[in-house]
Amino acid sequence: MLTISEITQYRQDGYVIPSKFRFDDSVLEALREAVDTVLSCNPNIKPDRIINPHLNAGRPYGVKGHQVINRVARDQRILEMVESVLGSDIILWLTHLFCKLPQTVREVPWHQDGQYWPIRPWATCTVWIAIDRVEKANGAMKVIPGSHNSQDWRHHEDSSDHLTLNQVIGANQLADKDVRYIELEPGQVSLRDVGIVHGSAANTSGRRRAGLAIRY
Repeated sequence: MLTISEITQYRQDGYVIPSKFRFDDSVLEALREAVDTVLSCNPNIKPDRIINPHLNAGRPYGVKGHQVINRVARDQRILEMVESVLGSDIILWLTHLFCKLPQTVREVPWHQDGQYWPIRPWATCTVWIAIDRVEKANGAMKVIPGSHNSQDWRHHEDSSDHLTLNQVIGANQLADKDVRYIELEPGQVSLRDVGIVHGSAANTSGRRRAGLAIRY
């Protein structure tokens, strides 16, 4: 599912958008229905904090999940792409539904995922599935290409209410860095390394931005 050049890009840049893969409309429709159901069944959980919706009552928040998300996380085509960059010994260990509702203020600060996870070595690939159209205007993910090659980025604590995470990388470290936005059509996916520095702005548009992150 990944070309040789795409695997090379993943190694060099820390992320890739596969050119030959896109979920068809039937899967997308099922995912959108699953997202609507999960959001309505978990009204007390922030829509950007829906963790492990492929399970029922999974840790840490006891989310009421949906079988469609479980099936997508085990889709053989997704597993083949992950195998291309991680090898064949794969564990599905977490899913995370990120739903940025229109006109919201919460943003994801610059960070590395590995800073939050007690997993060593840093050997995780995240597959991010666009359920809605994802553009800069509605809070697309932004990344620093090649930043996964260092674990020396300095994090500090910031507990501001508008941030979804509290261990952040200061903007002063990124002033001269190349920033790329991962804009996706519905059904497209991106793969990213656990160490890449990334974040996303608030969704100030009038459109929802829903995506499913699957960690392997």
